[in-house]
Amino acid sequence: MTTNAQPAPPVASKSAIVMLLCIDAVLIVIFAIIGVSSHDGDLNFLNIARVALPFTLPYLVLSAIIKPGRLIHNVFPAGIALWLITVVLGLILRAILFDDSSALAFILVTTGVLGVFLLGRRSISTLVNRQGKNA
Repeated sequence: MTTNAQPAPPVASKSAIVMLLCIDAVLIVIFAIIGVSSHDGDLNFLNIARVALPFTLPYLVLSAIIKPGRLIHNVFPAGIALWLITVVLGLILRAILFDDSSALAFILVTTGVLGVFLLGRRSISTLVNRQGKNA
């Protein structure tokens, strides 16, 4: 009897993992900068951190938990789960840490922008990783 087990994804180097997690953190900060500036907010460190921190913390903790060496490029299911859990936990942390409520529009924009940024980065890194192996 044969099984159609797929091979495990290749293990990424520690330096690649750190670089990609830093890129993801920067993308979350860019999301915060765009959000603060689009509402005519002052682009100081505290205003940006107030938006970015609640999403950056769960993202980085969750990324460390889900075997980043094997899943740093993975869009489905790890990337999607990581993105959605980051949004949910980020909204909860935002309420707890800063007593900020989140209007439906903020929730939708946050979900969309972080989805494009985080899943987009994973898609790009997957393509680059595949092309590097084929070269």
